[in-house]
Amino acid sequence: MSGFSIESLESILKGGARHGAAVEPGRPEDSPLVHLLRGRLTPRMPFDSSVSLPESDIAAIEAWIRDLKPDVEAGFGDEYWAFKKPLRHAVPKVHAKYWPRNEIDYFILGELEDKGLSPSPEAERSVLIRRLYFNLIGLPPPYEEVAEFVNDPSPTAYEDLVDRLLADPRYGERWARHWLDLARYADTNGYEGDRDFPHAWRYRDYVVDAFNHDKPYDRFIKEQIAGDEFFKVTSAAGYPPPAEPEQAVALTFLRLAPFTEPRGEETRDLLLSEMTTTVSTVFLGLTMGCAKCHDHKYDPIPARDFYRMKAFFAAVRIPRAKIEVGGPLPAEFYRPGDKERFDARRSRHEEQLEDLKAQFEKFREPLLERLTAAKRREISKLEERRYELALDIKKARGALRVNSEALAPESDAKSRELQLAIAEKTAELKKLTEKLAQLRPKDQEPLVTLRDLKKAINNEADNTVGFEKRDELFSPAEKERFNQSTADILALERAVERLQPMAMSLTNFDGPPYAPSVPTIYVLNRGHHDQPGEPVEPGFPSAVTGHSRPATIEIDRYKKHPSRGRRMALAEWIASPANPLTSRVMVNRLWQFNFGRGIVETASNFGKNGKPPTHPELLDWLALRFVEDEWSIKSIQRLILTSSTFRQSSFREDPKAEAIDPGNRLLWRFDRRRLEAEEIRDTILAMSGHLNGERGGPPVFPPLPEGLAQQLSAETRGAARWDTTRGPDAWKRSIYVYQRRSQPLPFLEVFDSPPLTLPCERRETSVTPLQALTMYDSGFVNTEAEAIAERIVRESGSQNGGRVRRAFQLAFGRNPHPDELNQAQRFFRTRESGQEALVALCRVLLNSNELLYVD
Repeated sequence: MSGFSIESLESILKGGARHGAAVEPGRPEDSPLVHLLRGRLTPRMPFDSSVSLPESDIAAIEAWIRDLKPDVEAGFGDEYWAFKKPLRHAVPKVHAKYWPRNEIDYFILGELEDKGLSPSPEAERSVLIRRLYFNLIGLPPPYEEVAEFVNDPSPTAYEDLVDRLLADPRYGERWARHWLDLARYADTNGYEGDRDFPHAWRYRDYVVDAFNHDKPYDRFIKEQIAGDEFFKVTSAAGYPPPAEPEQAVALTFLRLAPFTEPRGEETRDLLLSEMTTTVSTVFLGLTMGCAKCHDHKYDPIPARDFYRMKAFFAAVRIPRAKIEVGGPLPAEFYRPGDKERFDARRSRHEEQLEDLKAQFEKFREPLLERLTAAKRREISKLEERRYELALDIKKARGALRVNSEALAPESDAKSRELQLAIAEKTAELKKLTEKLAQLRPKDQEPLVTLRDLKKAINNEADNTVGFEKRDELFSPAEKERFNQSTADILALERAVERLQPMAMSLTNFDGPPYAPSVPTIYVLNRGHHDQPGEPVEPGFPSAVTGHSRPATIEIDRYKKHPSRGRRMALAEWIASPANPLTSRVMVNRLWQFNFGRGIVETASNFGKNGKPPTHPELLDWLALRFVEDEWSIKSIQRLILTSSTFRQSSFREDPKAEAIDPGNRLLWRFDRRRLEAEEIRDTILAMSGHLNGERGGPPVFPPLPEGLAQQLSAETRGAARWDTTRGPDAWKRSIYVYQRRSQPLPFLEVFDSPPLTLPCERRETSVTPLQALTMYDSGFVNTEAEAIAERIVRESGSQNGGRVRRAFQLAFGRNPHPDELNQAQRFFRTRESGQEALVALCRVLLNSNELLYVD
């Protein structure tokens, strides 16, 4: 059904999926209702063709529309809280006035007291510092800093620690991971091909910087949606310059969806639809994608609104390149020191590549000569056999003629035998001729190419070497060296490519007069790309604006660049303080990332099918405060972290509270959480002393399990390869690990890292036997457990007691309790080797809940 109804003023203004709002206030000539009444649109109203409205009635309706005020709204905002503008609520009055530290606490305590509940006591300082460290930088606090904080008499010690960690550059690395989950960030494009996105890593570094520098969130939005449209055209001369490098990199956000090979209009429809869905989900908390095929089942979002939003992206142009889903655009390195650092690294790689290619060429020359000689022998044998076959066929044909002239009784049988032999030898001769044609070079090509050599070494395709066994041509050592050299060359070529000053960005079509007009966006029947219906213009969701009027697109006054401005209009509307959703959605995400669950639990769905807010007045208050603080994420962060609510203990048993609020939605205590996958890996590396603190740059490829390493390092149909990183680079933080969609790093996957195909609003946490096995006996953990043990020996000496204490300090930031110390020492006495016992103790500590959970 179209959803069109004239039952009420609200339904008239809301309109239907096909034609949108039935009336345009003040403009009867543009109102679909008038066109339907006059028969300019079908079906004509009234539906009975024998009945028509008198002209006087239609004129009265036109006059009524003409008198409607342009700002009249459909009333959606009055129906549903998320579409209303946030209200400034006064902080509640509470009885326990000693407890609140800031406004957040008043809202939380007010709800608790209404239910007859009370908050939990403040957690111990040793717990708070660990909680802050993992929340803000994703790493455990060193034992020395824990001891210093616990014993700090300053009344502002906690607040000072919050400020120090917010200013720590590792903060951006931790909080960028949250945003990258939403941005569906990966270094490959997914699907079967799963090709490399060689410059996607620059977007990851952009996000890290944005959090570290506290980039205003409204600016953050605009750069990712319309980074190439900031420039204002003020002259009729020339073209607008390309986007600033940082803004070009930011546009990678729109390119990060997984896509398969191009399929014409179908793929473009998928591309633009995915952009529409992701932007709506991430920034607005709306499930617009549910309205692609039909009107939204729960929210007042007609299908027409989905395509009006999609029209903002109609002018998008993806650069052509070798990779199937589009290439990069130039974007100079802009971060301080990056140009010098990456140019120098690229030069080193290029020199290494040149040397390696020279060595490889020298190594492969005798192999090519050997294969060439073998191929010549094969051709010679085939030529000899061909000559023999031709001679045999000639003789058989002569014998057939003689036999045919004979009148002997047995001549017919003899003729059939000769004919069969001729047919068999002719067929064999044909195959030999085709084989020779394949073996002989074409157009002055060499007899044997590098591709032939690679096939021969790896036993690919048919038998290139023919009658000679390949194992007799090349030794196992030669095969291994050939394949390793080939892999090293490919790895260096990719490393050079990743260090080019490029970004996985996009731009707009030129538009008239240099190119066709921006493609028209149509409402697609059931979402099928080849079934267009009504054309639409760019417009914002009517459920939010209260009308279906087209958006105002600012085009330069010289009209030289008519394709520019659509995405900026969308970005400015999203980032407007007047938008009721944007600030709410983001502060809710900040709340979720600090407490484990948002005020709206369905953080990417503020619609009617999502969960309602547990503290709606607090959500409004935070949203308004966010805008007033100039969209500062760190400002809201500090407010949350310094509240009494965040400082509550997680160790509290309260039967009454558990009966009234078993899910702790009212926050009468702090919820403990399992560390995320990246935090676990980074913690282990920090314990061993291996953690490489170098920031930014192309992704790293930590070692994989042996069988998987062989599979992913092989070149398969152009898919992204896993070029294993050796040495300290392999120990960089997990945010810098190569994100391969078809095969993430197994250690991270085991601990619930997301699949990165869709925006991930909240990670799921599982508890599986495989996790325990991974933490006890995986190659990574075994290697790092030995390194932890070696570090303990270096830093604590030869006494078992000192070693046990240092092990607990590294793992938990505390000394062992007396019973823990005694138990560990008894364990040491059961082992012949103290080093073996220490490694085993490290494995036990790595598997403990105290290490894997934050209280």
